[in-house]
Amino acid sequence: MANYVPRTARRGIIASPVAFTAVKVISQDNIGVNQNIQFENVVLNDGGGFHANHGIFIAPVGGYYLFTTSFLHPPGPIDIRVGLMHNGRLMAKVSGYVTWDHSSMTLVLKIAAGDEVWLENKDVGSQSIYGGYYSSFSGVLLHQL
Repeated sequence: MANYVPRTARRGIIASPVAFTAVKVISQDNIGVNQNIQFENVVLNDGGGFHANHGIFIAPVGGYYLFTTSFLHPPGPIDIRVGLMHNGRLMAKVSGYVTWDHSSMTLVLKIAAGDEVWLENKDVGSQSIYGGYYSSFSGVLLHQL
């Protein structure tokens, strides 16, 4: 048994988990096109990858990650379109309509260590995301590569 390697070491089990959840407490108004959506109340930030000042997650390790967002759009003249961005590339969009509308999306992405993921307003400027704990952004490492 001198050559025995524990099963967890063979599978690359993560020594520390990577997961974050951040919530909007304060509404964010007048969000410009391609402007980041910020989530100022960080509930969980295991692995230290989420940066609340910019609303950006920077992956501490590469792997398959699950990201999810839910946001409340207050009434306005036009619907909002929120994009999930990976290193500046649009991965998916979700829309909130002109009335009070709660929208969400979930994606699984394969990303490398140091890659950045964030949410931003797309297409139309001067948008709003309601705070009051109704809007959130989360991510979790499913499998490290």
